[in-house]
Amino acid sequence: MKENEMIEEIIKKEDKKSPLTDEEISEKLGISREIVTKIRNEKEIPNSRDRNIDVLKEEIENILKKEGKISNRKLTKRLNEIGYKIGKYAVNRIYQQIDSSSLSITEKEIKTFKRQEIKENVFKNFIGYDKSQKNNIEKLKAAVMYPPKGLHTLIYGESGVGKSYLAELAHSYAVMTDNFSDNAPYFEFNCADYADNPQLLVSQLFGYSKGAFTGAEEDKKGIVELCDNGILFLDEVHRLPSEGQEILFSLIDKGKYRRLGETDTNRKSGIMIIAATTETPDSALLLTFRRRIPMSIKIPPLNERTLEEKFEFIKFFLHEESVRLKKKIRVKKEVIENFLEIIYPGNAGQLKSEIQVSCAKAFLEAKIENKEEIEIKKEFLIDISRRRKLEPEAIKLIKEEYIIYPNEKDKWDSNDNISNIKDMNIYQKIEEKYNELKEKGIETEKINDILEEEVKKEFFENILKFSNQDFNYRELQQIVGEKILTSVMTAYEKAKMSFTDLNSKIIFPLSIHMKTSADRIKEGKQLPTSVSAGFKMSNKKETEVAKQMLAIINEKCYLNFPDSEAGFIAMYLKEFRKNEKYNEKIGLIVLSHGKVARGMVDVANKVLNEDYAVGLEMDFSDTPQYMLEKTVNLVRQTDRGKGCIILADMGSLLNFEEKIIEKTGINVKIVGRVDTLMVIECLRKILYTSENIGEIVKEIDEKSSYYKSNNELKKKKIILCLCITGEGAAQNLKEYLKERLKSVLEGVEILTKGYIEGENTEDIIKNISKEYEILAVIGTLETDRTINELNYISVEEAYKLAGIKKIREILKRKNIFSKNNLNEILNIDFIELTDLKYKENILDMMIGKMRQKGIVKDEFLLSVYKRESSVATYLNGGIAIPHGESTFVNKSCIFVTKLDKPVIWDGINMADIVLLLALKEDSKKYFEQLYKMISNESIVNSIRNAKTKEEILKILCKITEPVN
Repeated sequence: MKENEMIEEIIKKEDKKSPLTDEEISEKLGISREIVTKIRNEKEIPNSRDRNIDVLKEEIENILKKEGKISNRKLTKRLNEIGYKIGKYAVNRIYQQIDSSSLSITEKEIKTFKRQEIKENVFKNFIGYDKSQKNNIEKLKAAVMYPPKGLHTLIYGESGVGKSYLAELAHSYAVMTDNFSDNAPYFEFNCADYADNPQLLVSQLFGYSKGAFTGAEEDKKGIVELCDNGILFLDEVHRLPSEGQEILFSLIDKGKYRRLGETDTNRKSGIMIIAATTETPDSALLLTFRRRIPMSIKIPPLNERTLEEKFEFIKFFLHEESVRLKKKIRVKKEVIENFLEIIYPGNAGQLKSEIQVSCAKAFLEAKIENKEEIEIKKEFLIDISRRRKLEPEAIKLIKEEYIIYPNEKDKWDSNDNISNIKDMNIYQKIEEKYNELKEKGIETEKINDILEEEVKKEFFENILKFSNQDFNYRELQQIVGEKILTSVMTAYEKAKMSFTDLNSKIIFPLSIHMKTSADRIKEGKQLPTSVSAGFKMSNKKETEVAKQMLAIINEKCYLNFPDSEAGFIAMYLKEFRKNEKYNEKIGLIVLSHGKVARGMVDVANKVLNEDYAVGLEMDFSDTPQYMLEKTVNLVRQTDRGKGCIILADMGSLLNFEEKIIEKTGINVKIVGRVDTLMVIECLRKILYTSENIGEIVKEIDEKSSYYKSNNELKKKKIILCLCITGEGAAQNLKEYLKERLKSVLEGVEILTKGYIEGENTEDIIKNISKEYEILAVIGTLETDRTINELNYISVEEAYKLAGIKKIREILKRKNIFSKNNLNEILNIDFIELTDLKYKENILDMMIGKMRQKGIVKDEFLLSVYKRESSVATYLNGGIAIPHGESTFVNKSCIFVTKLDKPVIWDGINMADIVLLLALKEDSKKYFEQLYKMISNESIVNSIRNAKTKEEILKILCKITEPVN
């Protein structure tokens, strides 16, 4: 029975009350968990948590029918009693699903938005989450969401910068993702507490078995075991003693550990580790962690944060004290200035302590003087000499006084937001501009045209200004009222049925806009009729949908908004439709003679982790007209709205550019002399820059100029067979030559051409010479001087032994075989045959040897792991090509490792040949030669069959010399 059939059979027969995890299935079948997960996903079988949802729902509904509404704790107990292994958090999640079936559509929508809002706002209290720390937050989110159980992460920074707080927020975010359950555990462990007692540390972290030491009277679980399927935060990980390091590395590398006192038991754990340290990233101990923990996040000290963010810290801590004391706090400008100027060695932690001390003194004074509010005065501050003088411009921005309220977080921010929202009153600006233009005596029609442009400019500036801000549901509801917000959200859901790409961020500005409009209706204000009628709608569908949305808002709000509002709503729709703005891209096609294009495309797509570029391979016998037709069809399929770039190895195709544009109406640019690195660079520019098609082509052309100046070295070498038709006799001759010359024909193509196609001999030779290096011409005519300057052989001669000998001599004289330069960077010391079973161990071994020999710098190791964590380095055919930054390479080298058994490389694919590339920037030729070799299936199989290092070296360094 096949693996997939066995997995399906086990799941079919499992206890429905307690479905098997992928780990348990893998143990039963004796295969890796990754394979189980892969097959389960391919078969679209839910995970263990989701497979019993329907059964649980039915069971919970039965219990509720019998016992009525009961607490989650009691419901969980009932389920446990009848055989379900489930916690109260998971029960609560399912219970809410059942309970929510009675909600109205609108309430459901609001609830969905609330949950999404909670997930998006988890990190909102981490100061700088949307500014200086935005990149760190995105990295942490990516680490948490990395399948199957997150990516181990290292957070480093000085004491007091917020490492442990960030780890807590990561857990809050994790329980809302698919990788972790709602009740996924979180444990915090400070390694420094046990630095002097290694045995106690190991027992606490990994548990111990009965009799492991005096007093160990029974088995005890450790934190790692208790934290299974959750997140373990290891603080001050650099203080971990060597005994603990060894077990921790085993846990990270293999997902296995042992309790203290165990010798023959390997326990498994599926946890995500977040480690924190105050050590510098280049310390020796930290380096061992960083190569195993690819995701690293640096939190800067407080004095490296912007003044704006430091001010945010001050506001946050003051509000915390206001809530704790349940009193209003008043702060003068000079106090805020002091807090901003002082340099705190203990970072945010010390700033918080200073604010607490100041609030304590102010609280005492308020008690003595029997005041209701607390005022922090300058004399309450601790005098710290280390200061950073504020710029005069910064001082001007600080208000004279701030008041913090315990029941309204960020009161000062709320005021600022409201003033900003007033800026969005577009009606007032229309009226002011209209009156101004009217007074100048400008005609109404002209006013309409001017106002339309002014409104659009003002309108989209406001959208841009506010669409990136995070206004939560509660704040928005307080500003616009529940009725308007609910109606806008319902209208949004209606619009989504027509525009699936509509961004939910439209809800905030549209709600504000409708609130402003509603207030004007109540006040009896309206725009001049000529103005409201003058706005044009460019998109019929957007206008139609806008009218439907307006009808819903009218109905829900019991108001009669003017028809002109549909124009404004249409403008919002246009701005917040994602695909309209972002999905138009330049298409990329790679064309080649022979089987080359798809290989280059495959490498480029793999390196950039995309499936974007496409390849088209032409046969040498294809006519120009047929090539054009195939290219035109592919251009039509590939165009994404901004034209297509064609990278080709066929010079003749350069003449097709105008014809393709004429036939398709699509902007097409063709670049000749393509190679793999050109494809990668072009694809990178298309996907990750905003450059237009002309700019990209210009840069690619400039970069390839070196190759154009050395055309003769780059041209494909051919033997040209000429006859009347280019078919029949010429094809027979081609087959004959291929058979007789096969031992020496590597790297040379035989091309057939006919006089009947309309060109004379001289033109044929001239045109083909632009694209190929002609080594010899075999034909029926010998009348042209151009041919005589080449190596001409008659057809009759070619069929004789003397003719074959002559062709061999020509190949010999021309030294047609390019020398394989790989022997310059391959060395027997950097070839290994090994039985290592884990990717990390393989990389550590290879990079370690390179570092010992001075091939690479220490930083190379981290750059390899960094790349592995972000981009797959697996190629089809079981080959992995890990590589690091060329900046950290002292001498170009390729390390070849052949594995006894394939290992999981990227979580899905298996690799048994690993080629570690340490190449300097000028080593392009080595990569190209290596790629050509590993694209050859017979060479790859030869490497797999090799028994010694010497054999592998010989295969890769084979230099094909001219035949004597």
